[in-house]
Amino acid sequence: AAAAAAAAAAAARALQAFNLMATGVMTQDDALLRGVDSDAAFVARVRGVAESQAASARPDPSSVTRLVDALLPVVRRLNVYGAPAAPAAVANAGAATIAPTQQEEEEAPLQPTSTQLATTTPAAVSGAVQVVPEPAATPGDKDEKMAGQLQALRVILLRVATRLGQSPRNTVVAQVIYRLELAEQLKSGKKTAAPGGRGQTGSFDRAVALAESAELSEGTDSDLGFTCTILLLGKSGVGKSSTINSLLGEGTVAANAFAKETTKVRVVTHKMHGMTLRLIDTPGLQPSARDIQYNSKVMGEAKRFTRRHKPDIVLYFDRMDQPARVDMADLPLLKTITATFGAAVWFNAIVVLTHGSSAPPDGPNGQPMSYEMYFAQRSHVVQQIIRQAAGDMRLMNPVALAENHPNCRKNREGERVLPNGQVWMPQLLLLCFASKILTEANALLNLQEANAKAAKAAQQQQKVPPLPFLLSSLITSRKPRKLQEMDDDDYDDASDIILGTASPYDVPKDQQEDLTPPKQIAVPAPDPALPPSFDGDNPSHRYRFLEPQSQWQVRPIVEAHGWDHESGIEGFSVDKAFVIRNSVPGNMSGQLTKDKKDSNVGFEGEMSIPHSKKLITTTGVDVQTVGKQLAYTARAETRWKFCAVNKIAAGLSASLVGGALALGTKLENRWKVTPGAKLVVSAGAVSANKDVAYGGNCEAILRHSDDASNPNSSTVGMSFMNWRGDVALGGNAMSSITLGKDTQLTARANLNSRGAGQLTLRATTNERLQLAGLGLVPLFCALLGRIRGE
Repeated sequence: AAAAAAAAAAAARALQAFNLMATGVMTQDDALLRGVDSDAAFVARVRGVAESQAASARPDPSSVTRLVDALLPVVRRLNVYGAPAAPAAVANAGAATIAPTQQEEEEAPLQPTSTQLATTTPAAVSGAVQVVPEPAATPGDKDEKMAGQLQALRVILLRVATRLGQSPRNTVVAQVIYRLELAEQLKSGKKTAAPGGRGQTGSFDRAVALAESAELSEGTDSDLGFTCTILLLGKSGVGKSSTINSLLGEGTVAANAFAKETTKVRVVTHKMHGMTLRLIDTPGLQPSARDIQYNSKVMGEAKRFTRRHKPDIVLYFDRMDQPARVDMADLPLLKTITATFGAAVWFNAIVVLTHGSSAPPDGPNGQPMSYEMYFAQRSHVVQQIIRQAAGDMRLMNPVALAENHPNCRKNREGERVLPNGQVWMPQLLLLCFASKILTEANALLNLQEANAKAAKAAQQQQKVPPLPFLLSSLITSRKPRKLQEMDDDDYDDASDIILGTASPYDVPKDQQEDLTPPKQIAVPAPDPALPPSFDGDNPSHRYRFLEPQSQWQVRPIVEAHGWDHESGIEGFSVDKAFVIRNSVPGNMSGQLTKDKKDSNVGFEGEMSIPHSKKLITTTGVDVQTVGKQLAYTARAETRWKFCAVNKIAAGLSASLVGGALALGTKLENRWKVTPGAKLVVSAGAVSANKDVAYGGNCEAILRHSDDASNPNSSTVGMSFMNWRGDVALGGNAMSSITLGKDTQLTARANLNSRGAGQLTLRATTNERLQLAGLGLVPLFCALLGRIRGE
């Protein structure tokens, strides 16, 4: 009894070790012990699993012999066959037995599992595979019907992988099976099927068994009824035609390493491994910007072919040894492809890098980089430019390698092998067929429609314009334009424009005191001394020009804190005033600024139409940069002076940002409290895509003196904004005073409800001594901080 227990424990440990070596999981599953008809078949199975291990983890022959000796008695009992004469190592295996249960005796022999099929050959299991047929689907049950069709796709994929010499545990096959399982669960609402039913985790094992059974019964050359149409795109000379010859056989199409052979779109159909492969070969595209018309013509011809033969997969070809600095020049070419076929052409695209045996270049340290690093960097560059051309940064196209040179290294079977040891032709074909399976699964599960709805909803969500920004621009108070002859002498207020009855606070013109003439008299400045050379550090020459007669005013935009040895000019502004029919004043202004990274465009055009002395309408069009997009706004505002000290304005606006339309409205009231005090209250709302933002401003302006030549004033304002339930409050204040004759001090402060604020103090003076004294303030503050240790 003790010896039997020890033998059973040894057999259990050996079974765990065998499962770990074959599947990577240490379990007591006996599936690998079933499906053999002789001891020799089981010994061959164990040796095959051992030889498939990596060299560092491969067991030695003695360990394999001990494993066989421990498991052979259990194999004989599970498969119920006579034990013929065996080698000495098998004959001396001992008498270790595991008592079978009644359930095991009733179920033996069972069908092979995925692990068993992955580690055995068809010859080893010939005549021993027994597959239980799929139960018939319930009539009218759409879920069961869909599950059956998905299972058929899994079987086809596994049969394709087997015919290409790939294991069911291949990475590509495993990822496709996982995606099919995940999509089926999401489609069915993550239902859990009953054991043995459809949609369970064992569907992969059943698919492997069904695929193996079909291959044994129908043969490896039987027709699968599977057709894959592939569209080939790429630059001229990258190797599209050579790749076709490598896949389908030399001489299939004409190819030349030094001249362009493909001059028109052609379709090549080939039957291989029971599958139909249809390739749409296109002429090579030209990367030069002057060849855009030629590329558009080639893409138009290719699009006509795709109407008759809709492609399942798109192969975009590029070279592995292409320098990275050239890739950005391919962006117009890829944008031409996107403009012809649409951005969806990249959703089922596979990048093929030819010349896969190219030697990696030197890295930053001067040593050649590894092949894997070289491949990863090259793949990233091509994928990044495809994302830019498609306008979707979420794209992650798979990348495959190809090498068509006749001197490429080959293995014992004569297959071309890459430097990383990969046989590229079966891998590329499997990747294409797997993508075709996923496309059919998406059509079966109707995921494309669901994805389109989700993408449309996300796009609409992304298209929501910046409502707070548009609202802030809308409720900003703007003064109407006026003509010089429209000035009202009896209503002397620079900020009031509408002509009307005199305010009781105004002083008649005959009672006004004469203003003291300025002490300084404008004297034309002398001509600047020009340097003897056109040195960049002396930009005086650029300001030497004749005074134009045009009414356009063009001014440079200068950045005061620019780089050394630069003029600091980052852009220019243009301004022009005009009058329509001698009664409608208007103005157009715009500016363009650009640095090394960003560029901003701004344009504002408006005109004021007077209806009467108390009513005027101002309309305008604004264009400005918002993030990386342009915002186009059309606005109209009507101001009515209904009494001497009060004006009411109402306006509408329509803004277009990134394809989304935002509509807004505003109300404004201007009240003149005293001759030197005003109160401006405005409120408005902007709506887009069922999203609304509300806001308002309240501002009080107080002039320090009734003297029109005195610009000093104080302003206090409050604002609020409500967007998506988030309420923001803010306050600001500004005051300017004059110290002495030539010095002005301006203070600004603002604070919002989120605790962010700013305090600014600015002094302007014409006295050099005072200016030098102000320059000592920051030096004193820095010195004080050093003393305190801050």
